[in-house]
Amino acid sequence: MRSLSTWIFLTAALLLSACRDAGSIEQKRLKPFTDFDAFTIEQSACLFDCPAFEVKIFSDGRVRHSGPTFEHTGGSDESRIDRRGLTQIAQALRNASFDEIRDSYQEGADGCENTFTDMSTLSLSVSRGRGYRNKSVVLYTGCLGPTVPTERINTLIKDIDQVTGTGALLERRKQARQSGGGHSSTKNASTRS
Repeated sequence: MRSLSTWIFLTAALLLSACRDAGSIEQKRLKPFTDFDAFTIEQSACLFDCPAFEVKIFSDGRVRHSGPTFEHTGGSDESRIDRRGLTQIAQALRNASFDEIRDSYQEGADGCENTFTDMSTLSLSVSRGRGYRNKSVVLYTGCLGPTVPTERINTLIKDIDQVTGTGALLERRKQARQSGGGHSSTKNASTRS
């Protein structure tokens, strides 16, 4: 009888210990601060002076600017943003309800009541880890209509630009191109937030 009660006591102690350890492991696990492995914004050229580029933001803080605008002005540019910047981008995606936006806004069936020609196309995509839903949105910037979330997408891009500095980098490259000088291809190791 004594060995049975000892066995029950040891089993109960072992189970309680396992529960306590599982909880502490869960507490030690880092909470994710992004909702993505990579977020990409691509803009195509247009009839006017629209820059054609891609900016790709990785969950480890790397930011890569590439595309024709960069290739014609010295090459791609890489930088890093800190954890706070990544958190701001993740929050901007949530604020925009990015996952709820339709996949395409390019023609009448997508809600384009008015379409202007020779404009650029924006492609935004979120890549997530295995088992999670990836999301892409394509917006032809000449597509206008009451159900087209142009303002929401522009706000998202503006919020991301405040973290990545894409607009300022594009402007510097544009000035370098206009002055006839190139931009030396260097890997920018700066940290932005």
